[in-house]
Amino acid sequence: MDINDRVYVAKKDPSEREKLIEEYTPFIIKQLSLFTNKYIDEKNSDELSIGLIAFSEAIDSFDDTKGSFLSFSSLLIKRRLIDFLRQNRQNQQNTIPLELYVEKSTDYEAENRKLEMISFVNLLSLYNITLDDLVKQSPKHADTRKIATKIAYTICENRGLLEYLKSKKNLPIKDLVNILKVSRKTIEKHRKYIIALVIIISEDLPLLKQYISPESEVSKI
Repeated sequence: MDINDRVYVAKKDPSEREKLIEEYTPFIIKQLSLFTNKYIDEKNSDELSIGLIAFSEAIDSFDDTKGSFLSFSSLLIKRRLIDFLRQNRQNQQNTIPLELYVEKSTDYEAENRKLEMISFVNLLSLYNITLDDLVKQSPKHADTRKIATKIAYTICENRGLLEYLKSKKNLPIKDLVNILKVSRKTIEKHRKYIIALVIIISEDLPLLKQYISPESEVSKI
């Protein structure tokens, strides 16, 4: 039984609802952490309480016209979190003002895109990267973009390289040079662009991920 089918059972069965919420608590925590750009305490967190309530609300209001349940619940979690942050502005931890990105909207896809962009900008900020940096560093030639994409996929597929990037907040340049035989200069020149690609590929950013060439295409390089 897939998640959508389980949701319909959980609507009427309290025990299945509890089971589903407990099973997907790590998913809820991840959405909250990505959006707030901070650690979420599982035992004592207002954000987690909001996330759990929002997930339960998503179970009640979900239907197939809203697409994937996990995407729908993620959006609802972020909506409720935005409401909470606006009401508790003095405690707000976000790295960017919410008003710059979120407007009242009844368009599910449009709002989802805005919320995903907030998560992306917050994740970039962990590496001291801005959207302006990406505009300036984006490769002008298709071949260079393909090389950068291949480097990003290589990092995402190698647990050690990915952990190095996330812990050191920098590219494992020496290892990448040895593995891919790519010049150090190329990697350093497009460092921020490559890191942005890794974030998109490895994190829960499905809308942005659509704009990256499939792994099968870059593997031919």
